[in-house]
Amino acid sequence: MIQSAAKISVDETEHGTIISISPILSPWQKTALMIWLVVWVVSGMLAFVGMLKEGSGEQLIYLLVFMVLWGYFLYYAVRSVIWYRTGQEFLRIGDEMFDYKRSWAGYGRAVSYSLTNVKQLGTVNLDSKTFAKTYQDAFWTVGGEKIGFEYLGKKIIFGLRLSDKDSKEIIRRITKAMNEAKRKDS
Repeated sequence: MIQSAAKISVDETEHGTIISISPILSPWQKTALMIWLVVWVVSGMLAFVGMLKEGSGEQLIYLLVFMVLWGYFLYYAVRSVIWYRTGQEFLRIGDEMFDYKRSWAGYGRAVSYSLTNVKQLGTVNLDSKTFAKTYQDAFWTVGGEKIGFEYLGKKIIFGLRLSDKDSKEIIRRITKAMNEAKRKDS
């Protein structure tokens, strides 16, 4: 098992190398996320009820725009809470395939990639001064993929919430498993 801020386990089985990554938040982050979610729901409901009571033509348009934006951010807040409670990523490197599954409480679809078409496995490089990097590193988002590869011209990324050290260790293990699979085929 890799020691990490994220819960990572590596198992060697007859079906190949299986790596599972579970997100972990510190207690204060869990509390902050839940408080934010509750405050967001209460404030949205209060605004909705208040505008329905006092609303007229133009205010109803404002209410509609407000509720669309409020619902959008509510969706992402609920999504984050569910991910941190039940989410996991699974990687399996077998004889010929690289399988990836992002699981939400056991639900999710595994996507298979042929090992012969997996190219340029490495860390995802974002400039540390960009908004995208800052946003993805925020604990309230589901994002921050650190590992990626090219597959038939597409960029595939995974490894949510990993540190740079953990990303490099997982890449090393994936590369080792891929090399062993290639040796078996030869």
